[in-house]
Amino acid sequence: MAIPRFGEVWNAPSGSVLPGGMLCLIVSSDDYNRIRRQFIIVEVVSDPLSGDAIICDLGAVGVALTGAPFTVGPGWFTGAEEPIAILDEGTASRAADQIRAILGP
Repeated sequence: MAIPRFGEVWNAPSGSVLPGGMLCLIVSSDDYNRIRRQFIIVEVVSDPLSGDAIICDLGAVGVALTGAPFTVGPGWFTGAEEPIAILDEGTASRAADQIRAILGP
């Protein structure tokens, strides 16, 4: 299995009690992931949500729910061999910047 990296969208088999797992975008840096042995992720959904959700459009991949980041260990990706998508640097950075803006300095 490849190690999840910043800007990649992975299916996390352990990320949901529902069959099929959860799609998630890795928003933490590769150094953070390596040193901490964990990942900061946000869920990716196929349809934009209405209401007060803070989102980042990822194009054909879906929408990242950037208002609700959380941290997971590598076990979340057990069973997934590779990312399902790799975002361009600009899109991945825009999602990470939204999270930093929410969390503050």
